[in-house]
Amino acid sequence: MNDLMLNDSWSVGDVATLVELKPFMHTEEWEAFYYRSGEEREVLISRWDAPTQATLQDTSLIKNDQSFVHGLNWNLKNLNTHFGRTRERLYQIAETVRNCAKDAQHDLSLEECFEYVRYEVIFKPWNDMVLRKQNTVKTLQGVYPQAEFRKMAGVMGHNYSVDYEAYLDGKLQYALQVKPTSYNGDATHIKHAQQANKRINQLYTARFGVPVYLVISDEKGEILHSEIPENL
Repeated sequence: MNDLMLNDSWSVGDVATLVELKPFMHTEEWEAFYYRSGEEREVLISRWDAPTQATLQDTSLIKNDQSFVHGLNWNLKNLNTHFGRTRERLYQIAETVRNCAKDAQHDLSLEECFEYVRYEVIFKPWNDMVLRKQNTVKTLQGVYPQAEFRKMAGVMGHNYSVDYEAYLDGKLQYALQVKPTSYNGDATHIKHAQQANKRINQLYTARFGVPVYLVISDEKGEILHSEIPENL
């Protein structure tokens, strides 16, 4: 997929950002969201003329003519980068992978190729997101050794868009929302996510009486931006 650029945002959407848009409770919920987003994309693309539709559905275009893709109208590119894909579109990518495997003398079934594509597009970004958050908390623990960071999982974390709670001497001090660098973007879908998360963070504060701080970090857990006050 790397060689063919089939995992580029042009082909499958900006998956690293999409997986962070909502506080999904588990992988299955994230996968269902990704497919629904793909269905929404199909509807939007269907409103364009046939040549434009063909261009947007051409997953080989990013490898064969990157300058053309980068020169496209911003709104058009958004239809590919800001949305997921349907299962049917992932099967089409799997077919491309299968044909490539055949050329390399590897006899793989379509289902095998689909599961490979599904792992790369759905599960790997999910695993990377989980690992990044764990690494971030390890970093924070080094900065605030006196604090205890507890993962807020399940329904509570989902409902309030909170990843971790910080305790000092057993008393809740604040909560954390950990996001990647892409969360600072100004794309419409990111802005909507920011607004939605802020609203439900406020519900958490109203219920528990402590603030929710945003932390931006990279895949290694390095803190790139933090709202946590320095005197905590």
